[in-house]
Amino acid sequence: MADIDIINSLQKVGLFEKFKIQLYRDFELCGFSEVAPKLGSNNLEHVLNEVLKSVMIIEKKDSSSIQNLLYRIDITELQIKKEASSHPEKNFQQILAELIIKRILQKVILKQQYSK
Repeated sequence: MADIDIINSLQKVGLFEKFKIQLYRDFELCGFSEVAPKLGSNNLEHVLNEVLKSVMIIEKKDSSSIQNLLYRIDITELQIKKEASSHPEKNFQQILAELIIKRILQKVILKQQYSK
């Protein structure tokens, strides 16, 4: 999913709200509701910064906890390695934040398509 697709998806009426709910739910189910991203805007830069902050807090607390979150969201080690090799200029946390956004958006879009 390209950045432009993500931006367009986040701008769709109702989709951003569903994205926020799913993002919070995934963090909450891993016991991270207190550090779940606080999204006040559907601007991609804002969303990315908030998710990045949350990832950094979780990783600082306990690096194994981040694995639980990635498992819950359904992000594989292979996806992380692929993204890291494609974007060597990005650090590990940035890669995780972007993958989290993409995967949750994917979940929301798929759920919406199959609920019709």
